[in-house]
Amino acid sequence: MSQLDPSQSGLLGRLTLTVVKHLGDDTSVIDADGQLQTWRMVHVGDDVALVDMPADENGPRCINCYAVAIEPLDAVDGVKFKLDPQRLVYSLQWKHNAHPPDLHLALVQDLPEQWINAASLTLLSALRRRAPQAIDWAGMGDVMPVLDAFEAAMESKTARRH
Repeated sequence: MSQLDPSQSGLLGRLTLTVVKHLGDDTSVIDADGQLQTWRMVHVGDDVALVDMPADENGPRCINCYAVAIEPLDAVDGVKFKLDPQRLVYSLQWKHNAHPPDLHLALVQDLPEQWINAASLTLLSALRRRAPQAIDWAGMGDVMPVLDAFEAAMESKTARRH
C-alpha cells in the first residue's frame, strides 16, 4: 500500500473534516448488521462520498471516503449510490476520544496519486461552491488556477453526459 506525503495527507484530512462539518447532513442508514444508524454524510462531485461514523464498541470515530457509482433516480430529482466496502478509499481515523484528537489518514486502496489529487480538488471545489466561508481563500492564489481548470473540466464532462 502506498503512503501519502505528510503534507498531502494533512491537506486531505483537513479538507475531509471541513467538508463534513459544513456540507454534511445527518442521514439514516441501515448498517451491515441491519441496524438503523444516523451518520453524517455528504456526496460531492460525481464519485466521492464521505461518511462520518461516530465512535462505538468497534472503535473511535472515523470519516470514511468512498468512490461511489451514482445512478439517476427517475422518480425524484437526484441520484442514489451504494456505500460498497470494496470501494472504501481512505479512512480518517481518530486514534482516541480525547480532545483535541490525534488523527490518522489510512489509505485503504492503492489508487494512483491522480485520484487522490482529484478527490482533494473535488472537496475544495465543493467548499468553494457551497460553503465559501469555510476556507480563507486569500492565501490560495496559486491553487485557484488549478481549481478553476479542474471545475471547467468537470463541467464539460457533465455537459457531455447530459
